[in-house]
Amino acid sequence: MMTSLEPAIARLETFFATLDTRPGVIARQLLHISTPQDEQLAESLYNQRRSWTRSDGSIGGSLVTTAWAAWEMMDLGLDVLQGGLSRVVAWVLTFLEAPPRDAAQPPLALPNGTVLTSETGATFAAECLGLRVLLRAHQDARPRVVRRFERVLSLWPSVQDELEACALGTIAFAPAPYLDRLPRCVERVAADQRDDGTWGDVNLFHMLESLLLAGIRPARAVIARAVPALLARQRPNGSFDEVPHEERALIGLRALLVAQEG
Repeated sequence: MMTSLEPAIARLETFFATLDTRPGVIARQLLHISTPQDEQLAESLYNQRRSWTRSDGSIGGSLVTTAWAAWEMMDLGLDVLQGGLSRVVAWVLTFLEAPPRDAAQPPLALPNGTVLTSETGATFAAECLGLRVLLRAHQDARPRVVRRFERVLSLWPSVQDELEACALGTIAFAPAPYLDRLPRCVERVAADQRDDGTWGDVNLFHMLESLLLAGIRPARAVIARAVPALLARQRPNGSFDEVPHEERALIGLRALLVAQEG
C-alpha cells in the first residue's frame, strides 16, 4: 500500500507547496516540508480571522462561520485562552447555551464541501460543528454543553447519511464519561461502508473528515478501505475536484497519510 500511495501523496505535496492558506500551512506541517515563512503566515492568517469578528466575537452572527474560524485558529496553533480566539469560542458557547433556535438556513455549505439542503439537516450540522469546537476547546464541563452532546448521542441511532458524519465528528470529541461511545459509532460507519470504500450518497470527504477526527484504530482501518475511492477521484494536480477545493485536498492528504502508516 505504501508504494502505491507515494505518487498520490507526492502530487498533493506539489499542490500544497506554495499555498499561503491554512490548508497549505497544515499540509506542509504534515508532510514535514514547512518553510521558515510558515510561522509568520500562520500568525497572519490568525490575525485575519480575528479582524473578521464583530465586537461580540462572532463573524456575521453566523454559528457555522464563527465556529469554523475558531476551528481554524486552533489548527493554526492558537491556545483557546488567547484573546482573539477566546472571544470567538465564548460567542459559540453563548449561542449554544441559549434556548434552541435556528442555527443555520439551507442550503448550508460546510467547509468540506458538503451541502445540507433541509432546514433540519442544516440546523443539526451547524450545531454539531459548534459543539465539536466547544469540546475541542475544553468546554466539556459546562452542563449545557454536556446536555447538547447527550442530545447528539440520543439522535445518533436515527440520523443518516451526511448527518451521521456530522454526529461522528462531534462524538469524536466525547467528554471522558462518554469515551466508550466512539468505538460503537465507528462500527456503525464501518458497517455502512460499501465494497468500493464509499458510503453511497454521503460526501466521501465528509465521512473521511469525521473518521480522521475519531482517530482510533478502527477508524483508521475504515479510512484505509476508502483509499481506492479516494485515489480514483484524484486529479493530476493533486486535488480531488475540477475546481481545486483546498479543504477536501487536505482531508484527502490526511487520509492517505493514515493509510500509508498502516
